[in-house]
Amino acid sequence: MKKLASLFLVMLAFGFLVAPSRAGDEKDKNLTKQIWDVLTECKKITAGTTRTELLKVFTTEGGLSTAAHRTFVHRRCPYIKVDVDFTLQTRSRRTGGPPTR
Repeated sequence: MKKLASLFLVMLAFGFLVAPSRAGDEKDKNLTKQIWDVLTECKKITAGTTRTELLKVFTTEGGLSTAAHRTFVHRRCPYIKVDVDFTLQTRSRRTGGPPTR
């Protein structure tokens, strides 16, 4: 009888050690959703995206840059960075304003 009780206690203790904790479930789901949202935003940035559209999701990062090349960092996750090479357009001759695109 003692062996059976000891075996039961060992199995019960082992069950608590092996069973996944439910305490972090909600946090894990929330974190997974946040990461999914950030990656979905990043996926929208493709070749042909304008600088204005890019700045809705990313912000400029400090450091060396040129008009044709710049490094951007995601607004919600500073670990996501993209190096962007822009195609420069000529200014509008009639208005002298910024390029039309």
